[in-house]
Amino acid sequence: MLKGVDISNLNGSINMNLIRSAGNSFIVAKATEGGTFIDKYYGFNIAGAKSVQLLAGAYHFARFQDESKAVQEANFFKTTAAAARPDFVVLDFEQQCSGDMTDACLAFLDIVSEVAPALIYCNPSRIKAYLNSKITKYSLWIAHYGVNYPSIILWNEYAIWQYSEEGKIQGISGNIDLNYMTEKFYNGFGTRLQNTLVEQIKALQYDLNIDYNAKLIIDGIAGPATISALRGIQNIIVKGYKSNVVLWIQQKLENYGYLKKNSYTPMLYDEATFQAVTNLQKNWQRPTDGVLRADTWSVFLNN
Repeated sequence: MLKGVDISNLNGSINMNLIRSAGNSFIVAKATEGGTFIDKYYGFNIAGAKSVQLLAGAYHFARFQDESKAVQEANFFKTTAAAARPDFVVLDFEQQCSGDMTDACLAFLDIVSEVAPALIYCNPSRIKAYLNSKITKYSLWIAHYGVNYPSIILWNEYAIWQYSEEGKIQGISGNIDLNYMTEKFYNGFGTRLQNTLVEQIKALQYDLNIDYNAKLIIDGIAGPATISALRGIQNIIVKGYKSNVVLWIQQKLENYGYLKKNSYTPMLYDEATFQAVTNLQKNWQRPTDGVLRADTWSVFLNN
């Protein structure tokens, strides 16, 4: 089991290093509620979590009471949440409602699953009252306190278990909800992340060959030859410099949430890119000078 927390605007601005240092492996950040509310800390929370190697999910607090409203809220959440590229998304189902809500919940989840793998958050009493077995198409985040094992009813297993709403982490305001994630669910993301990194490193090796005739084998492994090639361009990539490698860096920074789409000039190490690199360096406790040394490259090559 892996420890994690869920957070919202009620916790204010959060230093993700505090969450990481407390032994957590993931966060779930509130993104939206109903059809109008956007959590102002959402983007920062996802970016901050990714920058310290935490798995990062996004959740929507539902207000819908029928399928048509569920679709509206799903599209609202999708538009808001997608830009930060969460690792998974969640329907927080605890609003007032009546009758069977399975089809409405499925309508929501089918839409938001286009962003990332989707789960439903619920407690046992609401599962009994409002859902049927069709909902098990999606994984379960169960809320059940004061028990040794949660009641999951329709499902054979859970992905996440919220076991307390009274957690505390020094330096973070308010109570923090505490959770366990199964290794099975967590490891699925690890496999996808590793496959993505291999393809990204292959692209970087290709760019190094094109830009600098590095003569690297394109194998997706950041071995001695690739690291040596990166050291060789350490002092070349400065403000105003243009290359395919810079574009590779920009794409990584955008994925992490440090750069916003259309805020920079592709391939150019411009001011926006420089500031994004220094922000990443600050979060990873590297020298904040925008210089792409080996210790900064290690962040790009391993996350």
